[in-house]
Amino acid sequence: MKSNSSRTLLEKAGLKYSRQREALLDILKEQSTPITIEQLDDITKQNKLSINLSTIYRILDAFLKHDMIEKAFNVPSQSYVIELKHSHHRHFLICLDCQKMIPINHCPMHDIIDQIEKEQDFHVSAHQLEIHGYCSDCIKNH
Repeated sequence: MKSNSSRTLLEKAGLKYSRQREALLDILKEQSTPITIEQLDDITKQNKLSINLSTIYRILDAFLKHDMIEKAFNVPSQSYVIELKHSHHRHFLICLDCQKMIPINHCPMHDIIDQIEKEQDFHVSAHQLEIHGYCSDCIKNH
């Protein structure tokens, strides 16, 4: 069932089906938070999938071009993270110590964006919000 829905996602995006694309989509669908490309590579190796890193980059580039994934820069880890595009966008609290990413359940930016659009005569087409600090586990351990 997982494979059929990945195949459908590829078709809807206008991408040809391949086992490697399907495998990466399946992995991304299983993630509750964004992951780094290195983590994605590790998961493919753990699952004994033969997808080399350059192929992973090419597939992710195709997914980005077809608006299937989102890519963001994670400041604490100094690396890019990726996740499947959701029907609603998400924001995260990011721990500066352990790099844990905790999803925020709502977008605190809507009111601010409305105000900016009115005051600046500017149409906001996208935004990204990361809040950095320390998670409760790291606070306890220090």
